Amino acid sequence: MLYQYIHNHQDGHVPSTNNLKTKFLITGNHLNTKNMKSKILSLLAFLTLTAVVLNGCKSKDDNPDYSALALGTWVNTQINSAPVLTDDAFIMELLSDHTELYAIGFQLDETSKIWKENSNYTYTVVNDLIIIDGVDIFDIEYHMEFKIITLNQETLIFSIPAFSIDGVEIPNPNIFTCNRVTDDFSTEFTDVWYGKCTSDNTADTAFHYWEYFADGTYNYYYQDEDEKWIKKSDNEGRYFLYGDLFVSNYSNDLISGGTGLAYECWNFNITGNTMIWNGLRENNITVTYQMDKVASPPETR
Repeated sequence: MLYQYIHNHQDGHVPSTNNLKTKFLITGNHLNTKNMKSKILSLLAFLTLTAVVLNGCKSKDDNPDYSALALGTWVNTQINSAPVLTDDAFIMELLSDHTELYAIGFQLDETSKIWKENSNYTYTVVNDLIIIDGVDIFDIEYHMEFKIITLNQETLIFSIPAFSIDGVEIPNPNIFTCNRVTDDFSTEFTDVWYGKCTSDNTADTAFHYWEYFADGTYNYYYQDEDEKWIKKSDNEGRYFLYGDLFVSNYSNDLISGGTGLAYECWNFNITGNTMIWNGLRENNITVTYQMDKVASPPETR
């Protein structure tokens, strides 16, 4: 319409009043359109900037700081989504100085095994890889790369794309799940306990005393054939706590008659003055002990 008005005016026609009104109306509409376009452009610019900011925030959320999240103590609970035998669990503690404490049971020889902690490892976190190098208690060199699948405040799940012992690559196709240790039960645990195995068909039917000290040592008491209480002198007792996982080193198993060193791992729960141990053993058998907190150990001869 505006272009038609200009064409008519160039031809010498005098615009009528109605045409003039049309001109001003259309010109006003044109100005309103320009203002609207300006507002739309401003709105689009604002929305674009908002999208950039939100995408930036989303990128940060999608790429968490694994180096900070990995710090802490982790207990292995599953391999390939299946629960591990309690005695086969391992512990790793990733410290802020990039050292790693690693704890696991070692078979020393045919008759002896022992639980050991070892901090001769260092680690770095590179993107989604936790890279660990060090030597075990036998001075064997390890190189490990853990590829993070899930890592949050509760859970670490990883695969192992690279694993070598003394420079020899060993494939490991398994997926490992670890739970973060968040609780310290040392105060509740350190005391004297009296109880027995409560599992069906157990060979251990007698009552026992366990006396746990704050320095990680303990005494073990049993009754002899005359029902006299004996404090086991060659116990070599040492225990470890990792949240609700309890590990006990001992020697000369009285129940099985075996000799040498041994260890056992137990999940435990303390409610009031009662503690329960549970351990998943071979053939999917769960062994349970129940004990009560008592004032003192027994009198011994």
